[in-house]
Parts: sequence; C-alpha cells; structure tokens
Amino acid sequence: MANGKALTKYHASHTLFSMYYHVYLPVNLDTEFTYSSSQAIAEGCRVLVSFNRRDMIGICGQRVQDAPRGVRIREITEVLDSQPIIPQSLLELARWMASYYRNSIGICLFAMLPARLIPDPDMSIRSKEGISITDSQLADLLADGDWHIVQDLRKAHPRLPLLKMVEIAEQNDEIDVDRKLKHRDKPRYANFVSVIPDAVKPQSLPPRQSEAYTMLMASGGEMSMAALSSVVSYSVIKGLVGKGLVRIIPRRIDPPPVYEDYPFAPKNISLTSEQAMAVQSISQGYGKFEVNLLYGVTGSGKTEVYIHIMRRYLDDNKNIIFLIPEISLTPQMVERFSNEFGSILAINHSRLSDAERLRQWQLIQSGQKRIVVGARSAIFAPLPNLGLIVVDEEHEQSYKQENLPRYHGRDMAIVRAMQSGAQVIIGSATPALESWYNQLNDKYRYHRLTARPFAIAMPEVEVLDLREQETEGLLSHPLLEAIESRLREKQQVILFHNRRGYSSYLQCLKCGHTIKCPDCDISMYYHRDTEELRCHYCGYGISSPRKCPSCNAFSFSYGSAGTQKLEQNLKLLFPSARILRLDSDSARRQDAHKQMYKGMKNREIDILLGTQMISKGLDFPGVTLVGIVLADISLNVPDFRSAERTFQHLTQVAGRSGRGEWQGEVLIQTYNPHHYSIINAAKQDYEAFATIELSHRQQMYYPPFCRLGRLLYSSDNLEYIRERMEAFGSELGRLSSLKSLAGVIVLGPVPAPLPKLGSLYRFHLVVKAPNAQIMGQAIDMILAALKLPSGIRLQIDIDPVSLM
Repeated sequence: MANGKALTKYHASHTLFSMYYHVYLPVNLDTEFTYSSSQAIAEGCRVLVSFNRRDMIGICGQRVQDAPRGVRIREITEVLDSQPIIPQSLLELARWMASYYRNSIGICLFAMLPARLIPDPDMSIRSKEGISITDSQLADLLADGDWHIVQDLRKAHPRLPLLKMVEIAEQNDEIDVDRKLKHRDKPRYANFVSVIPDAVKPQSLPPRQSEAYTMLMASGGEMSMAALSSVVSYSVIKGLVGKGLVRIIPRRIDPPPVYEDYPFAPKNISLTSEQAMAVQSISQGYGKFEVNLLYGVTGSGKTEVYIHIMRRYLDDNKNIIFLIPEISLTPQMVERFSNEFGSILAINHSRLSDAERLRQWQLIQSGQKRIVVGARSAIFAPLPNLGLIVVDEEHEQSYKQENLPRYHGRDMAIVRAMQSGAQVIIGSATPALESWYNQLNDKYRYHRLTARPFAIAMPEVEVLDLREQETEGLLSHPLLEAIESRLREKQQVILFHNRRGYSSYLQCLKCGHTIKCPDCDISMYYHRDTEELRCHYCGYGISSPRKCPSCNAFSFSYGSAGTQKLEQNLKLLFPSARILRLDSDSARRQDAHKQMYKGMKNREIDILLGTQMISKGLDFPGVTLVGIVLADISLNVPDFRSAERTFQHLTQVAGRSGRGEWQGEVLIQTYNPHHYSIINAAKQDYEAFATIELSHRQQMYYPPFCRLGRLLYSSDNLEYIRERMEAFGSELGRLSSLKSLAGVIVLGPVPAPLPKLGSLYRFHLVVKAPNAQIMGQAIDMILAALKLPSGIRLQIDIDPVSLM
C-alpha cells in the first residue's frame, strides 16, 4: 500500500539505527503508516505520533525490515506502554474485522479500547493540594499548583514521556485532570442544608421553620435540599438561611453504582431431562471450536444450561465471555451470575462511565476477573485463556454496531472463538433466520428445550382484532378488564408498546401543516413531559409551538399515541396502580434499568410499560399478564426483515408472562390478525413461522440465501448527488466484469427508504451475492468503477440488519 501523510516530514533525531514500525491510527484510510523509533516496541503498545500536523495516539503494529523507499519518515514521539495493551488475539481479530467489514485496522483496534486508554494531549492537569507526586520531573512541572495543558508541557519538554507520566500520576490519584467528559462521567453536585454550629436558635420560630430546623437537628444537622424541600417549601429554608441558622452547601456526590456485588450463593437446581440432555450434547464438543444453537421456548431454562457448561470451563481454568443484547438485562444477569460465580465476574456495557470501564478492563487483563458479561463490545475483552463464548438472545438487532466499525457481535463472537479454539453457544427462543438456516444445513449443532421447568405452563394467548374492538386510549375493553383483574389479585402486568414519545406527529387542524425535522424531512415526535418536538433519527428538537408556524392557528391533531400518552391514560384509568414507564427517554438515568429490575422483583411496580427493551430476557414470577398494545408497528416497516422482527418481538414479550406459580395470559391487539407472523407468535410456534419466512426469502433472494452488502452515498446537495447517482447507474450497467460474477445482483442506486437524515440526502446500492467472497469481489469492482467524487460520502455496511 502507499504511505500516508505521516511520512512527509523528517524528524531531527532520526538516526541510522532506527527501526521501522507500522502504526495503526483511528482514521478510516486504506493506507499503512510507517514511523521510526530508536527503541524496540512490542506490537500492541500505544504510541504518540504526529499525523496530519497534529498529535495522535496509535497502536504499534509489526516491525518493518526496511524503510519505504522515496519517503522521509517521522519518528514516534512517545511510547506509552512497556508491555502490549492489546493482546495478540485481539490484534488478529482486528485484522479480520478490517478485512471483512472494510474498515482500517486502526478503527477496529480503537473500538476495542476503553476511552481512558486513549489519552487526550489537550487535557489539562494540576497537582493535588497536599499530595506528593511520585515522579519528580512531573512534580517540578506542576509545582506552581496551576492548571497546565499537557500539549503545551509536551512541546516545552519534547524528550519527556509526558503522557505516560500523566497516566501513572492519575492512576495514583496524585493529580487533577480536566478532560472533555461525557455526561455520565461529569462530577455530580447536590445542595445540602446544614445547621450552622455556633448559631443561636431564637426563642420562637414560625411553625414551618421550627419543623424544618427540628428535622435537620434530628438528622445530625444536615439534610439534602431535595429531601428537606419534599417536606417544607423552599421559602421556609430560605427563611432559616436569612436568620443565619442554616447554610446551603453544594457538595459532590458519587453516582449510584451501575451494578452491585451480590453474595456468593449458588443454587443447586436439578436440571430437567431436556436441560440435562442439552448439557450432555453440548459437552460433546467441549474444549474445541464449534457453534451450538440452543433453541428453547421462553422460560425453558437456557440460563441453567449455560451455567452448567460454564462451571466446567472454570474448573479447567478456562475463561468465559457472556454476551447479552440489552443493558436492561444486566442487573438480572449480574445478580444470577454473582450468586453462582462470586467475585470473578466483570461487567462491560455502554452505561459504565469511562473510569468504571477502564477499571473493569484492568481487572480482566490482570486475570482477576474470569467471566465477562456485557453487550456487544464485551467481545473485545482482553480475556486470556478463552474457553467459551455465550451469545444470549442471539437474534437481537442490537448486536449490530451502527457506526464504525459496523460489526455484528454474534458473528464476531464466532470469529474470535474460531481464532481462540473456543466453544460457542448461541441461544434464543426466536433464533435469527440465518442461524436457523445454518443448523438446518449442519453448520451449527442444534439443541432444543421445548418446555418450561417445574411443569409451568406456557401462557394462554388471545389475539384481539382492533377492527372489531372498542378502545379507550389504545386499550381495548378485554385488555382493560384483564389489567383490572390482575391488579385486584395483586399480580403484575407488562404492557409492550414499541413507540416512544407522546404522539408520532403534530399537525395543524386548519391548514394541515405537519411540523417536520428540518434536517431529516420527517415528522417529529411530540414529547409532552418536556413540551418539545423531537426527531427520533437525528435528535433535533424544538419547543412545542403554541400556534401553527404556517397559518398561526392554535388547534392541532396528534398522531399515533406513544408510551408517554399510554402512561397518562393508564394513570387516569388505574389511579391507585404503581406504574413505571421504561423506554429510551425514561432510561437515560444511569441506574434506571437497575431500579426497574428491583422494583419488579420486589413487587413495588404493578404495571411495567415499555418499548422493546422490556421484551426479552426478563424473568419476574409476579407477571401474569402481558398486553401487546399494537402488534403492527414493526410489521409496517418497509424492510424485508419486518415479519421476522414482528414475530420475535411478540414471542419474546409474550414469554414474560406466567413464569411463576400463576397461569400466564397474553393479549395481542392488532389490525392484522391473520398475518402469519402474528398467528405463529400467538401459538409460540417458531418452526412454523421459520418455514413460511424462509420460503419467502428464497423466492426473493434475501438472507440467508444470499449475503448482503450496502453502499450508502450521502451529500448535502440533492441535485449533485442525484446527478452522480444517475451516472453511477449508467456505469454499472456497462460493467461487464460485475455481470460475470455468478449470483450477483445489484439494486440501485436509488434513494434510501429514509432519503434525508441529518441534512444529508441519501442514495444506496444493495449488493446480493451467494457468499461473502463473491460479495467482496463485487464490491471491489463497484468501488473501482465508481470513483467517489468530492462532496459525496460513502458508508459500506456488510451484512446490514436494516436497509432503512
């Protein structure tokens, strides 16, 4: 490959004894960057280099025997690690990712690292008051106690390994560091009301002030403002401040832990005959690479099978990665696995702060943690001696990364296991059709659980045709009666509605104007709790208008109701019920999923209302009724996977019902009661659904009967991209080499189903091919023939889960 811009300037200290290394940078360029160093550097260490006139962290790659000819090479500025931070196994995985998903190796490697291992040269540091800095050179630089930008210090002292010095000092808690923080990493402060010790209380106070003062004294002289103001008004507190009796003190508070250490209390559960048979069958492939598909109806005890297999690997000193699709499942899985395996459990998911994620990474890398539980990025845990990877709910769309690198967590698990010689178990009650097809063709070994343990019956399911039902706020009378009955019996209810917000649009009743996102040209959702309109694609939001921006009328109609509207209706219909809404709006608080789990487990919630994040994996014995408010939402999406997703959502959420001592009931509301995905979801009959859907896919030549690649072109100029796409279409029509590839079909370029997002106009090409190798050849030919013009961006998505 050609060498990039990093090779344009000669470093003054370049010597005849320099060694040359490839350095992987977080830039998506198909280019190898070579740098020199006078010291030996192990592959996988972090280095600081100059790239495109700015400092950048890179990962040192393989040593190059000879310098590239005809170029002058820059020297590596600083080596941050004495030992590799990226193990060889992850370097190999990154190379495979880069080749298959068409990203640079650097992009893939940096997706594997915690953010805190990518130091920012622009961060500011200062010494901590009263703390001695171990490194004397750094101590001298920070002796004045002022803030200093690391980049400035580095320029003034180019021979000092400043980033490494700063990283060690921060780990030792010797310095303050000011960096650009994500919201969840920013320090949190709360106001506290504190009694002034020397203040003399007057003989008499107004009753409310006296009550507040007495409460403060009874609490040790201090209470949080939030707690005190829930009892007395702020004016009462302000009155005490004015009399010099109390003061208000802002204080930093630590956020609640994302998870807890549960007691080590393993359960001695006897396996059912089916579970024991599955364990025995999977164990036949123990200690070697193979993929096992564990199909089990909802509530059939797949977790028990996982645990029995995991114990054997742990006994043989082998380590385990356990992938889950949703953060909402983390508290439940952490509690269960902590009970079974104790302190060897590590957590990895997106809700961890950067500091927490780094801590988990270090514990995993040091060998103190032997089981890693987390969402898709947990597949990159630096876990040595890997023996087993489990992918639970393997069908879930959330395993697919939607930005660079666009990998699929399930597929990466299989590749990492293959490279490590580890065993794989992928499990689901509604397997992805690709996985089901692989077991039908003996590519995966197949194991099944057809019944729930302890003779617990599957829930009774009824489909309600909304064309024939009277409703109150989206809830039919049979569903309302069923909710009322369960509340009377002190049982719990889950309501599934896969549309968040209050309503799907706001439309003027006088002129018909619908308020759309200016960047996406899509109607914005109305959110009543914040009184704003928000685009659910790009996040753009505005305050909800009092009058129509087109004709100044004051009357609006609202679109289809979302979870906020449904929550409001439920509170009016069932005023004494304890209702919790869980969707991506209400779950922004760091511990929202944990609080939901605790509330449901402790029977402190009567009705749990939510979107797809509550539809899978959760196990609450008190839930005896599941209501699916509108089964048609995902069915009406213009995507070839819409029927499959509808079946999966309905089957999974129905499976939350009746997992305890009481018979479960499921009511499915729909306008399409005769659709095969809804009929078979009601029967919990996956095989019947898969047979029908596979037949449709084969006829239309869609996965699993082909491989897909998507080339998405975008530009902020509609006329320009339209002209270029028309030219691309003509050039593709003349591309004889592409026509020579057997089984290749190219669709487009045409406008994407969402033709404008985030101010960019979008066109796409969809490539169908019989296998991954031919698909790669086809994409290479297209990229060679269609030179990307300036002003147009290209995203390549291999094995896309959505074509929207």
